[in-house]
Amino acid sequence: MMLLATIREALATLRLHRRWTALTTFGIIWGTASVVLLVGWGVGVHGLVDRGMQKVGKNLVYVMAGRIGEDLTPAEERRQLDFDLEDVDAVRAGARHIEQISADVAMWLPARRGALLRIVNVRGVEPAMRDLRGVSLAAGRFVSPDDVRFQRRVAILGEKARERLFGTRPAVGQPLTLYGQRFTVIGVLAPVGAQLSRDGPLIDEQVWIPVTTAIVLVPGTRIGKMVMRPHAREDNADLKREVRTLLAKRLHVSPTDEEAIFILSMIDYLSGFDAVFTNLKVFLLLLSVATLGIGGIGVMNMMLVAVNARRREIGMRLAVGARRREVVAQFLVETVVITLAGGIAGLILGLAACVAFGMLPGDLVPRPVIVPGVAVAAIVITSAVGVAAGVVPAWQAAHTDPAESLRTE
Repeated sequence: MMLLATIREALATLRLHRRWTALTTFGIIWGTASVVLLVGWGVGVHGLVDRGMQKVGKNLVYVMAGRIGEDLTPAEERRQLDFDLEDVDAVRAGARHIEQISADVAMWLPARRGALLRIVNVRGVEPAMRDLRGVSLAAGRFVSPDDVRFQRRVAILGEKARERLFGTRPAVGQPLTLYGQRFTVIGVLAPVGAQLSRDGPLIDEQVWIPVTTAIVLVPGTRIGKMVMRPHAREDNADLKREVRTLLAKRLHVSPTDEEAIFILSMIDYLSGFDAVFTNLKVFLLLLSVATLGIGGIGVMNMMLVAVNARRREIGMRLAVGARRREVVAQFLVETVVITLAGGIAGLILGLAACVAFGMLPGDLVPRPVIVPGVAVAAIVITSAVGVAAGVVPAWQAAHTDPAESLRTE
């Protein structure tokens, strides 16, 4: 009953000083909302970068043929290296840590449909490229092993390439001329969208044909790149070592010559981004907690002002028999009510901001993520700030000299 009476008295005091209560509560609202929004925004940016990087394919490793390194041979004798399908098959058979692998031949070729002529990016691929790139079909089918084996003149169009060549008309089953040769469109890729990492034009703008067809379509075409993926991220280093050893032996170069066999792993890039965004999230959390701490200091200052303004009231209460712990309890309750009300309102505001920003259009717009643990931590920190901010004003109020206070005008 004593506690309920103290709470009612504290609430009545806060209602009496509405403007002071509102200004004091605002700092807590702002700090709590900042904790939820800033940390959620940091997680959202990390997810945006990860999704944008993975749109080109999940955990891809690119192996490219280069030139023999300058430190291993005179510059005038440095020869340009190329891969062939036998090299791809050797890596496929000999590297134990590879989950999927495909040759990749890239060319810019004229594409004609009727009187319409466009220059398009043509990729010679194998059936595994579909899983490597993580794409799906909007219509038709993908390149099959028989298409590769028999060098069939079939093509798969990205969504933008289909629009450029066929407009709104259906493309599957229609003829298409590439580099003067007649092809048949067998499939259309579903839209992929913006990619933060890519090895050429967007996938939506590409035309895919069997790799064997690409090699014979343009005389002298060689395979300049292999695309592969390890079984797991932990296999990244082993995969690179295996591939470099196998290809170095076949190409008669040194396994340590990184210029001859250049390997680019998206896993390495993502690991670097993970470290950066971990530090970013910690920084944003510290910034938010600091903001909340500043709000707590504001609460404490306002409560100290309230103690000085209510010295006569406190003195009268102590003079008529009120115990010091009752005075302490009242000021602590007032502080806790302000901080909890501000914390709950700030939590609601932060969650609403996360939802509102999450509704913004665009593939490259960071969308804050609601992190339940951060929401709980925000309330806990808010409560801790409230108790800490109320200790000094409550102690000062309880140790007010009744006689001195009653003489105060």
